[in-house]
Amino acid sequence: MRHDPKLDNIPRGLTSRGVHKTILEYLLQSEDGLDGKALLDIPCGEGSFMSSLRLFFPNALLRGCDRQKPLNVAQEEFCLIDANQPFTVFRETQFDVICSISGVMEFDNTLQFFTQCRNHLREGGAFLVTNDNVAGIRDRLSYFWLGRPKQYSLLVTKNQPTWKVLSISNIVRILQDAGFHIREIRYVPLRWKDWLWLPLALLIYPVQYLHLRRANSPMPMALRQAMYPFQSLLSRHYIIICKKQPNDPFVTR
Repeated sequence: MRHDPKLDNIPRGLTSRGVHKTILEYLLQSEDGLDGKALLDIPCGEGSFMSSLRLFFPNALLRGCDRQKPLNVAQEEFCLIDANQPFTVFRETQFDVICSISGVMEFDNTLQFFTQCRNHLREGGAFLVTNDNVAGIRDRLSYFWLGRPKQYSLLVTKNQPTWKVLSISNIVRILQDAGFHIREIRYVPLRWKDWLWLPLALLIYPVQYLHLRRANSPMPMALRQAMYPFQSLLSRHYIIICKKQPNDPFVTR
């Protein structure tokens, strides 16, 4: 795919740097194209990702959901919901793509949320879930010394957000329990600061790789390696790409 210079200037939004760009690159590579397709962003936050989607896919039907309407999202494109509860939105639409960016740690019942999203997808539709990577070297060292992953607070007081620490293996299992089939896992490209952890990653990865190879589990080796590639020791965020499609085995591309 030819690089689109507009990708270098999209807003970061309320997530890690590079997440929006990585998702857009995936969508731009879609074989079917997205003209006339329906996309849902849940939770949509401040609406920056929806703005970026409009820039690249002007003919797509874009919708967003959250507990507060963003200023730059039209009323007819938005539905006010609390995704902690069962929800039904935009009843007239079965979505081709649903994106949940950096929101999964906020929901009390993750399985319920994934199941509700699956109900809003057409057969063969794609569900993209992103989350902070808590298995990287910097998070492991932070937990060793401070008792917490790097991006999570050790102390949470009243009225502050309480974010669940979810490992990628747990998210994959819950997605499968909700009826999704994992198609691909992408880690966000590294920042220059992330390369500082390279010496430790080189020391740890061979041991981790042998453990993954020898672990007694029915999980396919391709999925194990997709969850924990070498980049997982350095990257700060990942994207899990799922399909609502029966009898669809995991494949990497």
